Amino acid sequence: MFDRNTIIALVVVGLIVLLIPQYYKLITPPTPPKTETVVEQTTPAKTADKVADAVIKSAPDSSLILQTTAPDSLKPAKPYSSELVEIETPKFKMWIGSDGRPTSYVLNEYKLKSGPPVNLHAMATDKDSAIGSWDIDLGSRNLSSLRKVHFEPSTPRLYVPSGRDSVELTWVSPSGQYLTVYYVIDADRYGFDLALKANGFLPPETREYKLTWQGGVPHTEPDPASDHDFGGAYAMVGEDLEEKKLGTDPKVELSATGRTPFVAVRSKYFIAAMVPTSPAAGADMFGSTRDPKNKAVPHIYDASLRMPWEGQTLESRVQVYWGPIKKKNLEFFNVGLEETMNWGWVIVRPFSLSVLWLLQFFGKFIHNYGVVIIIFSILVKVVLWPLTRKSQIAMKKMAALKPEIEALKEKHAKNPQAMNSAMMALYKERGANPAAGCIPMLLQMPILYGLFIIFRSTIEFRQAPFVAWITDLSQPDFMFHLPFTIPMYGSGVGLLPIVMGVSQFFMSKATLTDPNQKMMLYIMPVMMVLLFNNFPSGLSLYYTLFNVWAIVEQRLIKLPVDFPEAVVVEDKPKKKLKK
Repeated sequence: MFDRNTIIALVVVGLIVLLIPQYYKLITPPTPPKTETVVEQTTPAKTADKVADAVIKSAPDSSLILQTTAPDSLKPAKPYSSELVEIETPKFKMWIGSDGRPTSYVLNEYKLKSGPPVNLHAMATDKDSAIGSWDIDLGSRNLSSLRKVHFEPSTPRLYVPSGRDSVELTWVSPSGQYLTVYYVIDADRYGFDLALKANGFLPPETREYKLTWQGGVPHTEPDPASDHDFGGAYAMVGEDLEEKKLGTDPKVELSATGRTPFVAVRSKYFIAAMVPTSPAAGADMFGSTRDPKNKAVPHIYDASLRMPWEGQTLESRVQVYWGPIKKKNLEFFNVGLEETMNWGWVIVRPFSLSVLWLLQFFGKFIHNYGVVIIIFSILVKVVLWPLTRKSQIAMKKMAALKPEIEALKEKHAKNPQAMNSAMMALYKERGANPAAGCIPMLLQMPILYGLFIIFRSTIEFRQAPFVAWITDLSQPDFMFHLPFTIPMYGSGVGLLPIVMGVSQFFMSKATLTDPNQKMMLYIMPVMMVLLFNNFPSGLSLYYTLFNVWAIVEQRLIKLPVDFPEAVVVEDKPKKKLKK
């Protein structure tokens, strides 16, 4: 039979297993390679000013008769073309359609698991609209979308190997309205700057127009569910970051009024954000999916800026960041865009950021993050060695005191207060601390949480290989898949969790002093294998090394010579007396 402590331990482990899904959501809310340096020679404001000057010089400024009927009903003068302008930089290649909007956006430095480069634009299908584009709504009396507009470009191809350059798109309606769009491209940055100028349109009664990012970001990972878990629409309104995620809902929406410095939509590793040079008056967010239960069905997110419209001539300047979610890239805009990244609970966040900084620092010199993790685990053990030594000695002292503690329990079985007083006196006399053994583990937990967050959600470790079968430290290290699914474990079989479970067994066996706890010696390693099997392999590698170094520590750390060795009392079956 199990004693009370064993039963309590089993219940706690069961609760941990049951609450793991909720734990994921808490530390990665629906609420966390080499570091890229974003080279910027000018500030966002200066860039926007240059764009505005270029637009003002090139766009028509003549007085025009205001239109009283919406031009959306007009048929395009020319057939639609999806490849009106080609734009290329060292970081991406983008096509602009004849409606002035992106039709393809390929990142040169990032690839899909299947091999082709990542394309952050997905064309429309019979069931779903296009993902990854922008649009403008000037009001019901004016132009409510660019879908029927046909622009004329200043050049069919723009190649920007360095520095900054731009392309101009111009549209003139049959009624004389002008709309000019400038794409300003920086060779060192992802995305582009947009400068818009419209003449001859009737300002809406609200004195606002909408600038919208449509569709969100297409999924890029082998498991679309991971993209959906991190996906969503965001807007900074006032001092609050507003967020909308679909989850199990088929539709979500939010409208907020207030100073809005940006809106954004993101997936697990990539983001599209619109940052106006002057904050917008509010934001609208909308999300939808055809089937929330089917993870293969796209999640569509729209995020709109409600921009003020003063006077008859509309001028708009906005920066669009469209690329990988990297803290340094997002911090460049200085509007809080990095808040869309999740680093866990407030108490865990410093550990997450510190761990990421350390791993990236070592990654500058060692171009294998698996080796970096090995070095990091050794560094952590060295730093914690003084505390670990005290903890191990405290545990060994407690084990040596076990016979005396049992004697006190038996002596004061009917007087718990006297028993506690006698045990505290014993601890004080012998210099033992029953809580000292927990300190290193308490310090390890934030580090483990931080590692879990950064390996699961930061793009620096996306597709980062280690050795042999471990080709992606951000994913489980499955060697093969079973033809069936095991509850909690899944169908994939990873080697690192098994090695980690074996190391957990030997580490626990070396510290086991209570024979009544032997069942936990076998249960805990199995539970750890089940839990870690679907964790990122980088985390499994670290925890396996943590166990191995702990076993080495147990061999190196000995009790002080003036302290008696541990005495383990075991209940042995009594021999039957012969009659």
